[in-house]
Amino acid sequence: MSRPRILILNSSCLDLVETRQAWLDSLSAEFVCDPAFRTLTPEQADEVLADADGLVLPAAIRTLPSREQMETHARLKVLSIAASGYDWLDVRAATDLGIVVPFAPVVEGAEVVADMTFALMLAVARQLPYHHQLLQNGQYERGVGVSLWKKTLGIVGLGNIGKAVARRAKGFDMNILAAEPYPDAEFVRQNGTTLTNLEELLRESDFVSLHVRLDESTRNMISQSELAMMKPSAMLINAARQELVDEKALTEALLEKTIAAAAMDDPPLEKDSPLLTLPNFVCAPHLGNRAIEGMEAVFRTAVRNAVDVLHGFRPALLVNPRVYDLPEAQRRFPKGTTI
Repeated sequence: MSRPRILILNSSCLDLVETRQAWLDSLSAEFVCDPAFRTLTPEQADEVLADADGLVLPAAIRTLPSREQMETHARLKVLSIAASGYDWLDVRAATDLGIVVPFAPVVEGAEVVADMTFALMLAVARQLPYHHQLLQNGQYERGVGVSLWKKTLGIVGLGNIGKAVARRAKGFDMNILAAEPYPDAEFVRQNGTTLTNLEELLRESDFVSLHVRLDESTRNMISQSELAMMKPSAMLINAARQELVDEKALTEALLEKTIAAAAMDDPPLEKDSPLLTLPNFVCAPHLGNRAIEGMEAVFRTAVRNAVDVLHGFRPALLVNPRVYDLPEAQRRFPKGTTI
């Protein structure tokens, strides 16, 4: 019996393949890890997807595979996401077509993103990138930042990452507010977190940190009206999805000093954005999950999930568990046994 064929299309996973090859070789699958996948184009997609049983995603083409591609490549059985987010994937199409979609919301991934959140918060609060740039230009002026100690932190979304941020905030003696529709009551109690609504959180917080999934209900959830609710001294931190914040509204808010500063783990959508010239704005090229501990855990989880599905096991971490409720004739994958 031939081994199932799995394409590793995710660039962060591809970064690890060379040093983890022995582990991959020990698994019951054929892995295709072509460095050219990093720059995959739409014109190449169908040729690459031919004869694949599984994919490790997301790919360079963010929306790959589309519903049409899932229909065309009927051999696809599993789309394993090497991340905790999946807003870019047509999960409904995968489910309709009997394709399993596991994902990797591993604890290590949450912890490294929480680290990044505090890195952004400290960098913008103490104006570190701005002063570094001044020094590079031979200028030795010293501005004045603000401390995180005993400030109020508003966490929007108290999932795995939001909880990790809250735990770190305790070390700064911060007052923690959280807006979360389905809170973990025990965590809230043990960590001294006060639940509130978004509007109150925006009004009361010195720092606002976003940790929600991107969907149509959260896209541009922070726009002109929300920014206007914040204190003029407040700072907005977004280590989640770029599209949670209306970029035009944020630019205006910083230029007009509606809020004091902002930091994002994404560059502006516009390459010539005035945000890049502002001393009170910090950004990074989506480095939140780019710590080796998180990358390793996500890589192993995503690969293991794909292999398990193709060998008839049902992973615990599923985006679309109802795919297992489909009649057997509609499933592309082997019948699953929970592991």
